[in-house]
Order: sequence, then C-alpha cells, then structure tokens
Amino acid sequence: MREELGQSLIELALLLPILVFGLIGGADLARAFALQLAVQNGARAGAEAYAVNQSPSAQLARDRAKDEMGRTPGFTKDAFGKVNAFVTVTIAEADGVSDCTVSPPTVADPCFVTVQVQYTFQTTIPWPLIPNVANFNRSTTMRLFY
Repeated sequence: MREELGQSLIELALLLPILVFGLIGGADLARAFALQLAVQNGARAGAEAYAVNQSPSAQLARDRAKDEMGRTPGFTKDAFGKVNAFVTVTIAEADGVSDCTVSPPTVADPCFVTVQVQYTFQTTIPWPLIPNVANFNRSTTMRLFY
C-alpha cells in the first residue's frame, strides 16, 4: 500500500507542471482570441460612428474605436486610460486612394471610410520556443451616409 502511494505521488509530481502549463497556455490563447475580436469590433465601431455621422471627425472616430475596445478587459492602456492601440481613419472614394470630391457624397459618387486598428498582444508568460508577441491588424470599410 505504501509503495502505491509513493508511485501516485511521483506521477502527480511529474504530471502537475504539464497541467499547469496547459491551463496557463489555454488562458493565454483565450485572452488572445478575445482581444482579437475586440480589435475587430473597435474597427467596426469607429467606421460605423464616422459613416452615420455620429462622430463627424477622424479623432472622434478613433476615440469611439478605442472606447469599444476598452470594454474588453486585458488591453494595455496609456496614461489617459485609453486602449494602447494605433487607429487610422481614411476617407476615400471606391478605389480606396482618391479623395472624396463631392460633399456630401451621392449614390453616383460615394465615399467610404476605412478604420484600421493595430494592436500588439503579449502573452502573460514568456513561453520558450513559442512567439510571445502577436500583431492584430483589422480594418473595416463602410460607405458614408448623410
């Protein structure tokens, strides 16, 4: 009986580190997935706010995108409490390059807003042999409505 108890203790001691690393790795993976979805939602919210004229400037659209991302816990934040992400707002014609020539845009000559969000994710633990940093880069394009 005593030998079996010792064997169980050795098996637990050998298996416990693998289980702990599996749990922490799964938590990191789930956190990365949630933050990636939040980056996509932030790009969508910024583009939507600009497109329907709730945020009539690029800065307000950037703030709307960061506010949307800030609702998901786990983002790194700057000194002002905003999500530490790089948000770009571009307004262009259908080709994505030319500036809008008609203001307000019409059905015949539409304008589009593109909000691109870039965020650098870092794992909780620096894992050996596995990348510890991932760059999330998402963008959303919507037609302007006036």
